[in-house]
Amino acid sequence: MFERKLTILYGSQSGTAQDLAEQIWRESKMYHFRGNVLPMDEYDVSELISERFVVCVCSTYGQGEEPDNMKRFWKFLLRKSLPSDSLRQVHFAVLGLGDSRYPKFNYVAKKLHKRLLQLGGSALLQVGLCDDQHDLGYGAVFLPWINQLWEELGKIAPLPANQHKLPESPREFRWKVEVLKKAETGTPSQQPASIDLYAEVQMPNGFQTVVLENRRTTANDHFQDVRLITFEKKSVPWCPGDVLYVRPHNSKDNVDTLFGILHEQGFDLNKTTLVEVKAVDSEMPVPSILQKPLTLQAISEQYWDLTAIPRARAFAVLAKNCPNDLEKEKLVEFSSVEGQEELFSYANRPRRNILEVLQDFPHATKSLTLEAMFEVFQPIKPRAFSIASAVESNKLQILVAVIEYKTKLSVPRRGLCSHWLKQLSPGDLVNAWVRRSTFQLPLDKHTPLVMIGPGTGLAPFRGILQERELSETPTAAPLVLFFGCRSSTADFHCEKDLKRMEQSGMLQLFCAFSRDQPDKVYVQHLIRKEGVLLKKLLVENGGYVLVSGSSKNMPEAVKEALIEAIGDANHIEDMIKANRYQEETWA
Repeated sequence: MFERKLTILYGSQSGTAQDLAEQIWRESKMYHFRGNVLPMDEYDVSELISERFVVCVCSTYGQGEEPDNMKRFWKFLLRKSLPSDSLRQVHFAVLGLGDSRYPKFNYVAKKLHKRLLQLGGSALLQVGLCDDQHDLGYGAVFLPWINQLWEELGKIAPLPANQHKLPESPREFRWKVEVLKKAETGTPSQQPASIDLYAEVQMPNGFQTVVLENRRTTANDHFQDVRLITFEKKSVPWCPGDVLYVRPHNSKDNVDTLFGILHEQGFDLNKTTLVEVKAVDSEMPVPSILQKPLTLQAISEQYWDLTAIPRARAFAVLAKNCPNDLEKEKLVEFSSVEGQEELFSYANRPRRNILEVLQDFPHATKSLTLEAMFEVFQPIKPRAFSIASAVESNKLQILVAVIEYKTKLSVPRRGLCSHWLKQLSPGDLVNAWVRRSTFQLPLDKHTPLVMIGPGTGLAPFRGILQERELSETPTAAPLVLFFGCRSSTADFHCEKDLKRMEQSGMLQLFCAFSRDQPDKVYVQHLIRKEGVLLKKLLVENGGYVLVSGSSKNMPEAVKEALIEAIGDANHIEDMIKANRYQEETWA
């Protein structure tokens, strides 16, 4: 009888793939499997040949790149010296997380699935292709896929006669949580509130920097607040188009709301309560940042995302010990495969956050434990911003649109990171790291660049242009920028820089101010008018197209306009295949 071992590996850039991998691990306990859940680069890949069952969960980043914590694992698998039957005894399943707005949708998962087959592995089921664009989010594919996974594993590794599938996972919670110091109102905390949980976390190209300036670039009466934030330049280098990662903190208002809810429900917990998170076993280690006693204030400010829209998993945890039948019935529905449309209508469509859910289900909230809270609250994920300056400028700058909008809920929705960045003042310290851009610029500086960046999509192009402007050797390539905003007087970001570059002759600038005339004008309208120029740059001279900005309708509209302008859809498709047409877009 073989050992019931299931190894679960993930490649995760922002934490979502890790969340889903942990959910698979948790459910595997219902089928009496044991095994670790690990980032791919923390797993000894030489042991893969001796595995029997492996599940890989991986996201695709940008232009088809694998996540940072998967790179060594992937490099090893690509070795030509590996025999084609290396994994002949391995049964595997691959789940991909991607975004169908990108040409290389779920590229990493598809490549991994194919490579594991090439090395002799047997696929338990087809690669799962989760799409962030689906109305129901990743759950639309993930929930049916995981059910099929257990079915297929059950055929190959049926439970012994003396064992049965458990009705629920015996590992409902990741870790044990102990209170070291009871909450005492008015007692000073044993830990400064300003402690940075991530201060000792070593990130590739990581550094601590200081805010030098936080300037609004839009008119004060404009509906949207956009910020050009300047940080002190550090020794960490970056290239044009690279991105800066930061991890935001929750607002004081949201932290206060959380402790208000806990107080209302009779919890003997407050901000000064000191807790220790402990591992249950080696399968689910405690993250390094939680491996020391921490106050609930530090955890609620920097670890739990109080603005996150809860996933089905959170509703399952809330349902677990809920004493109220009506609440429990609704929570169970939201956590089921069949209830995903209802969950979407309740949580995703109005962007209802976890704090509001706790207020809506008071009986379930009252029955929570600290262990359950670490399941209900998702960890705060880092956010990425295109760097809007060149190294040669001696400034590290980002262009940030402060997110605020209304839904059917009475309180406006606010972006966690953009509002945290908005509140930063000169002198504030920020931990950050730089990651290579998804844009891959041509090595030959004579290659024409056609850049299309409405709104804050301008950011990476300002960095590219600034690098060319400050270069010791003047750029010889034609540089063209299509920029769009609402008004020439309200939200023309970096106007002085762009006009200076235009006047010097290094840049051809086309600006679409959509609200400055009766008929709305967008970048795609200007693109259509420039067929002669674009044919010359893209068809005759082998130029690149770089598109940056909102992912909603703009990228498709731009692509259609370019096809119309040059009159050749096949040429645009060929450019995409050759990586001469690149997009960096966001929701």
